[in-house]
Amino acid sequence: MIEYKVLSRKYRPKKLKEVIGQDFSVRTLTNAFAKEKLAHAFLFTGIRGVGKTTIARIIAMGLNCETENKPTANPCGICSNCKAILQDRYEDVLEIDAASNTGVDDVREIISSLKYRPSKGSYKVFIIDEVHMLSNSAFNALLKTIEEPPSFIKFIFCTTEMQKIPITIVSRCQKYNLNRVTFAALCNYLENIVELEKLDISKEAIRVIARNSEGSVRDSLTILDQCILSFNNENIDVESVNQTLGLTSQSFLLDLYINIVNGDIINANKVLLNIYKNGGAPKQIIDDLLNVTYSLISSIAAKKNMEIYEKEKFEKIIDKCDIPFLNQVWHMLLRGKDEINKVSHQIEALEILIIRLAYSSQLPTLETVVKKLKEDNNDELSLNVKDKNIGNDIKKILDAFPEGKILKN
Repeated sequence: MIEYKVLSRKYRPKKLKEVIGQDFSVRTLTNAFAKEKLAHAFLFTGIRGVGKTTIARIIAMGLNCETENKPTANPCGICSNCKAILQDRYEDVLEIDAASNTGVDDVREIISSLKYRPSKGSYKVFIIDEVHMLSNSAFNALLKTIEEPPSFIKFIFCTTEMQKIPITIVSRCQKYNLNRVTFAALCNYLENIVELEKLDISKEAIRVIARNSEGSVRDSLTILDQCILSFNNENIDVESVNQTLGLTSQSFLLDLYINIVNGDIINANKVLLNIYKNGGAPKQIIDDLLNVTYSLISSIAAKKNMEIYEKEKFEKIIDKCDIPFLNQVWHMLLRGKDEINKVSHQIEALEILIIRLAYSSQLPTLETVVKKLKEDNNDELSLNVKDKNIGNDIKKILDAFPEGKILKN
């Protein structure tokens, strides 16, 4: 029976050149291998799923690969040492989860084993994942060891919370900040995986997966895996991905937004209740509306349409909006997100929010009001302070704030 492997394990990089989205770190480490100037302790930091532990294992393989007689940035992956490391059964590479082994006794056990040389390869490598979970006493026990370890010892620390690691530890390590993988890089990577796996999935669906993985390669592959299982690889489209992720149907979401910008309160709430009946959670609906608002503002600012939404409906919304109005919607949605936590029936709070949004779409923006006042009341809004030729309202404000000044543009 063939063992099933999830995509994140099946396509896990085995060489530094296969790591995506971390060009600077990969280039630096490759140069270090080429010049044989590898540090004795590394610290990799970044969000989940960007390659911290993967790179740590590649370094461990590169130090002990039997194919070459020296450390290599791109280990063969097929020699006995590489295979053993990949299968977590190589005795000279010890991977420790600091979340489960937080105490000073666990660290002392590591320290006591340092005096023994590696039994198979050239180096003993200690990979400590989530290193920020170690206790202060455990960190203190490590200080001297990681400053001057034996020549055959390498420490590799991985963390998602850099700020929790003592500066005394950080200063003894070569630090690498792993970035979120860009949207474009994730899309290209997923398209390659889809081609290799011979999957029937649209490019629009791939973009939705990439966007919702928030720069994490592992998250993107996990979402793709779940979509394949949910729909048995039968024409996976945007709606399939939305259903898998628990996101609001894109078509319904844009219909809701169209009714909001048209000020159609009755139909807006009809669409909202339909989304709710189909399983949409109030908080998720607000998050989805925030995503659409972000895309609208970005599209108007960049003067180009987002390709992840239905073009006709998206353009219909843009034609009715401007950035000041969308900025107002953004803030109202954020306030609404806080409000729904204060009531027992969240859908009722969301209905009120949708009514407010639809109603506000018919009101002039603050910028429009100010412009209109200046046009209609040119004399009253005159800023000629020396001649006292200013409107009564402005005079009252100046009386209330005697230290205030009117600045002329």
